[in-house]
Amino acid sequence: MVTKKAKVDYEYDGNALTLDKSEIGKHEDGWTIYGEVHEDYYEWVNDFVATHPEYGYVFGDFESEVYATTSEAFNDFYKNHKPYAWDYMDI
Repeated sequence: MVTKKAKVDYEYDGNALTLDKSEIGKHEDGWTIYGEVHEDYYEWVNDFVATHPEYGYVFGDFESEVYATTSEAFNDFYKNHKPYAWDYMDI
């Protein structure tokens, strides 16, 4: 298991860094993503769990820490399902 930390292992400026609600579900690249959609004018996902038949798991919250079975799992997930940076103050 590897841990990736915001501001250390990937860019994070302190504003919102979330998955879009469209990321929830099964994807052609093999990732299936689960998470609760939050709504307040915008819709977003903070905490998530993603599974892949080859890579295993990636889960967490991009605003703090994300855990993955391997670095390769994190890299593939991040490449294909990169979180969206926005500002909570826009709500």
